Amino acid sequence: MNAFNLGDYVDVPTRLAEALKRWPDLRVQETKPIIVVVDNQLYVEISCTVWRDQADLKPSVAYCWEPIPGRTPYTKGSEMMNASTSCLGRALGFLGMGIGKSIASRNEVQARQPAVVAEVTPIRKDLEQPFGDTTDTKQYASPKQRGMIRALAFEKKIGTTELMPYINKVLDNKYSSIEALSKQEASTVIESLQA
Repeated sequence: MNAFNLGDYVDVPTRLAEALKRWPDLRVQETKPIIVVVDNQLYVEISCTVWRDQADLKPSVAYCWEPIPGRTPYTKGSEMMNASTSCLGRALGFLGMGIGKSIASRNEVQARQPAVVAEVTPIRKDLEQPFGDTTDTKQYASPKQRGMIRALAFEKKIGTTELMPYINKVLDNKYSSIEALSKQEASTVIESLQA
């Protein structure tokens, strides 16, 4: 596999520092994140507006989506923050800050690189293994089931911090992650959310 050459990419902090030097009155406003579902995949959407000064009649506006859950160890659990950073990087790129051959920031390119899958050895066999164990015969919930749970929870206004307590109450269990659910447990949670 060929590695991407990131030499032409400029990270977001560097873009922002360049912009603040050029426009000391620069202002940034980010919208409240929203969750969108496309082809059974959840995304967090952020938009960002950058004004060069108070009189700027043509501010830069950018949008960014980040998949939920994040697909790399660096984005998983930080989806909103990664979307926010990427969005700001794009808005600044539209103003000419830190662009060479691409508007994408270094952060965006690195986040999209294939992750190396680590082999995990459980410390104890009796502990929950959310990503499975080669000797484990449990049929874990599919990505589609997990996405459905998240989408239905969003519709019912069950926030991210309330989701696992809700799931554990339905299942009378103590899971720490939605990835630990079996297919049957996921079906039970989906039925509960649809009721």
